[in-house]
Amino acid sequence: MRRRALLSLSALALAGCTAPGSDAMGVPTDASDCPSVGDRIVCVPETDSESVAVVLTADAQSFSPPETVTFSLENGSDRTLSTNFYAWTLWKRADGDWYRVVPDIWREPLMTLDPGGRHEWTLSAEHDLPPDPGRYYDAWLEAGTVGGLGGGEYAFTADGVLGDSEGETLGFAARFDVDAPELTLEPTERVVDAARDGGVVTVRGEGVDEDGSRAELTVRCVETAEEPVRIIPERAAHDYRLRNTLSYFEDGVERVRYVEENHAITPSFGIDEPYAIRYEEDLYEVTTGDGEAESG
Repeated sequence: MRRRALLSLSALALAGCTAPGSDAMGVPTDASDCPSVGDRIVCVPETDSESVAVVLTADAQSFSPPETVTFSLENGSDRTLSTNFYAWTLWKRADGDWYRVVPDIWREPLMTLDPGGRHEWTLSAEHDLPPDPGRYYDAWLEAGTVGGLGGGEYAFTADGVLGDSEGETLGFAARFDVDAPELTLEPTERVVDAARDGGVVTVRGEGVDEDGSRAELTVRCVETAEEPVRIIPERAAHDYRLRNTLSYFEDGVERVRYVEENHAITPSFGIDEPYAIRYEEDLYEVTTGDGEAESG
């Protein structure tokens, strides 16, 4: 079974079980300069990796893509760490805040890391945009590629619960820097045509189904929005819906329509209700429809 990445390993505190204790390892999450993962967090290099029994480290603190970096979660304690190796997260810091890049969904098996054990994730980091990303980025267990990484500070995180006594969820993080140009969004390989009429750009794409269905996603500039979701380029890079709309905004463009033929997803593009986003310095409203109306 798969769930959205909004779920955390705190779900391990299921009925009939208790969340094991951390013995105050790490620091309270809200006192750390790392992404908010767990109740307490062990974050390297904020925390000396030699001073804690359970730690997540990277084999490079700075690199230029394309490059491969390995993250190692090591359990040097005398207790078992209950965790999920699919439930890692890659974050980027922007304007002082941390934003999730990937993944969106992951499998949810309960896994363990025994005393003295180690688990490694091998990340192939690329600056080039993924050519045709899906709606969601699916987590991998041991090795995978993440494209569309611009320059800046990142963190790789995981979490778990240690031992069998009642206590807190532990987060683990390794911060690192990526030396690369800023990321610029470009359309995906799905796009077959784009045309501008005044302040409206209509983008046409080809989906993966063959039933002739059509769906439309519209992104329009707005002056104000209630609780907009901040989208950074590295996040949008992995969402073909945002790539195929946001990349067409330029001076004078007020609205971008992405119309996709042979669209197999219901509801359209996986969106039920309109929502607001903030991308760079601009606010947008995102809506969807069945693509029947050919408004200009």
